[in-house]
Parts: sequence; C-alpha cells; structure tokens
Amino acid sequence: MFNRSRQVACTHCHGVNYWKGDPAPTDELACRYCNSFITTYDDYILNFVRVEAARMLAQFMETDCEHDLAMLKHALSQQLPPRPKRVTRPYLSASR
Repeated sequence: MFNRSRQVACTHCHGVNYWKGDPAPTDELACRYCNSFITTYDDYILNFVRVEAARMLAQFMETDCEHDLAMLKHALSQQLPPRPKRVTRPYLSASR
C-alpha cells in the first residue's frame, strides 16, 4: 500500500539519508553529511502516514463529474446482445 523508500532529506544540507535495519521508535536519525539531527523514527512514521493519508484522500476527492457522468451515460446507452438461451440436455443414466 505504501511506497516506503525510507529515505529522508536533511533540512540543513539536503543530503539523502536512510534508516538502517528495524529502528526503535525513539531512535534518532542524524545526517551522515553534516551530523545534524533530522528526526526520530516515531516522528518520521507519523509524518509519513499523514502525508500518505492526505495523498490518498486527495486522489479520491478530485473527481471530474462531467467526465464520470458522460461515461455512465455511454455505458447505459450500450445495448447488450441478447443472452443465449440455455439448452437443457436429456439426462443420461450411468448404467449404459
């Protein structure tokens, strides 16, 4: 569901940093270029979930009503070919 790259950009030098292994919620990420504090893993996950939820809500909220209505009208206007009638076969006994 999520695109979890686990990459975090430093706010000071804009260097790309990564979480290693399976960090604990209280683990801190420091920039490997300038050694400045970036975030804790708990804050990183909370922010990530907020951003992902906002992205998903925006995706479903942005609708094009005119386009959707035109597609619905087109689908309803299409006539389906008549369904073939089921042919029943006579029952054959297994004792033959």
